[in-house]
Amino acid sequence: MRLILCHCNGLISIPDLDFGPDIKIEWYDDLCKEGIKIGEGEKVVIAGCSPSLMEGLFPDADAEFVNLKDHIVLMNHPLEKAKELLRAAIEKAKTGPEIKKKTFAIKSRSAAVIGSGVAGLDLTKALTGAGIKTYLIEKEPFLGGTVAKLDRLYPEATPWSHTVLPLISIVVKNKDVEIFTSSEITDIKGEIGNYNIQIKIKPRGVIECNNCGTCVSVCPITVQDNGRVRKAIYTSNTYPNIYAIDFNACNKCGECVKVCPKKIDLNEKERIVNINAGTIAVATGLKFYDLTKVEEYGYGRYPNVMNVLEFERKVADGSLVPKKVVFVCCAGSRDKNHLPYCSRICCFLALKEAKLVIDRYPDTRIFVCAIDMRSYGNFEYFYDTLRELGVTFVKGKPSEVVRKNGNLVVKVEDLYTNELLEIDADTVVLSSGFVPDKETFDKLGIKTYGDFPVYFESGKLGNIEMPRGIFIAGSSSFPAGVAETLVDSRKSAFSIINLLQKDSIESNQPIAYVNEDYCSVCKTCISACPYNAIMIENEKIKIRSDLCMGCGICASACPAAASRLEKFTAKEISAWIRNLTKSGDIIALLCKWSAYNATETAAYTNVHYPENVKILRVPCSGAVEPNHIIQALNLGARGVLIGGCYPNACHYAKGNFRARAREQILKETLDLLGLSKKYIRLEWIGKDEAKKFEKIINEMNQA
Repeated sequence: MRLILCHCNGLISIPDLDFGPDIKIEWYDDLCKEGIKIGEGEKVVIAGCSPSLMEGLFPDADAEFVNLKDHIVLMNHPLEKAKELLRAAIEKAKTGPEIKKKTFAIKSRSAAVIGSGVAGLDLTKALTGAGIKTYLIEKEPFLGGTVAKLDRLYPEATPWSHTVLPLISIVVKNKDVEIFTSSEITDIKGEIGNYNIQIKIKPRGVIECNNCGTCVSVCPITVQDNGRVRKAIYTSNTYPNIYAIDFNACNKCGECVKVCPKKIDLNEKERIVNINAGTIAVATGLKFYDLTKVEEYGYGRYPNVMNVLEFERKVADGSLVPKKVVFVCCAGSRDKNHLPYCSRICCFLALKEAKLVIDRYPDTRIFVCAIDMRSYGNFEYFYDTLRELGVTFVKGKPSEVVRKNGNLVVKVEDLYTNELLEIDADTVVLSSGFVPDKETFDKLGIKTYGDFPVYFESGKLGNIEMPRGIFIAGSSSFPAGVAETLVDSRKSAFSIINLLQKDSIESNQPIAYVNEDYCSVCKTCISACPYNAIMIENEKIKIRSDLCMGCGICASACPAAASRLEKFTAKEISAWIRNLTKSGDIIALLCKWSAYNATETAAYTNVHYPENVKILRVPCSGAVEPNHIIQALNLGARGVLIGGCYPNACHYAKGNFRARAREQILKETLDLLGLSKKYIRLEWIGKDEAKKFEKIINEMNQA
């Protein structure tokens, strides 16, 4: 085995290194500049500066990294400790199985885009422009998404058609696009580079059409459609340029069939189509929070209480001419009973609708009630413009909306004036928060925590936002306006084009695996995995290499020790602890994404911790197993520190919370073994919190 060491331009020098005849020691002046060759499958130990940098320099190496620069030299810790760290890394490397390279062939050069709003259209335009076959899948009968239902886009008051129609025109004429409307994905199989997708196409009913509109005049069914009234048979000025029947409302009376000069089939059947794609992009946008749950505002009970989309459509088509309007921002948002978060664009949408009314009906009296008015970025001028136009802003969240003498009354405390106000109005508009299209994420096996999907790093799989080569474009992943949505869709397009240009994706990223001799298929690992990477196949647990992100949470959760993580197996960690731990040491098992980085920050900020600290960089605090801790304590360790990310900041979704739960169980186990609970600590440590790390270590030394 090779031990590759870096002098870091004269900073590091350790004399008299000898780890036996089977360890070849190699010194280099600067590994950042040396062209070191490491053979495929060759195990090495690399010692020098930060492992984060070394991993980038040697992405394909099956290596153990030792941070001599930050943990020894800059800490002024003795060289004997450096030798101990090197020996422990060598023994750990000897014990562990070889990491097998994972190769994912890009068998299909096509992409599937789900959703045809601004993000989906712009993404499809970019992909087809690069010559990539793209399947555009839209659940509605017409393209355009929510933006196509609007009147104008503010602050510039640009008609929606200026944005959407040019995109549609470019997309539909491209020979590399295949469009599915009234369609939804029902099944997905395969992996990155080779997805087999089943699409259900619902009947449109209108087979041939010359857009005469006679069918609409005879249809007896009316439908409320986001503030507008239409018939069960209807059209849209987007694409396709053909009528469609809303079969959720249609009673199949046949009147349209009688007058249609072309062809209508009320008994048209659903169809199933199968496509093959190398990657999938989710561009399904946002959904309004269900305002009927916010009972105090009367949505669904009072006819003139509506959301911003319904209001805009009514004002735009002239069916509503308001005299006095109250906008309620944060309707259901920033509320622990509904959506605890700020949806970011709700305040701006309220401002937009207020400007729409002023443009159409300048004499309308307008009030905007908000906890805080969040017109972020350069939109602040828009807020100032509306103040100058006479809009009254009330700082406060209304407590309720009631009806009194035929009018609506909004009750709110104005924190600017400390007055309790009762504002009467003919119209109340609720600017609600947003939620994602969770139904689509569920179909794709993407877990959401809270409401929006957790973004995952891609490890060595390339420039992709989610495992499996699944991308999230635009406001599917966060509330965004049109401009931001377009920027985000283009980022996704670049990543997809980059991915589909490759013949294959290779990864040396450590992943989990299962020893079937020990596994009882208890399914604990399935519920623990943040990535839906574990499933049952032929009555056995299977871990998909294309989904696993190497967090190790499944391994620490497995009651039978059947699930293991490459480079972090029980034998490897045991070897590291056994060869390193001395009486009085503190063993620090630190998350590589956060807590470990605090020790590097310490080195550069003159923060010094005692030399009895021995640090192991772990993938996640949730991967630390109780037996690691008990072994260290039995070998005489003064204490064990598990360092993780802060709540809701875990790189692997909820790994730190799982670590917290196991810490409580472990402390009970220590009681049974007669060991004090004070010897273990689980702490959230940020990358810049070197002083916090120092304080924790000092406290543990004094315990």
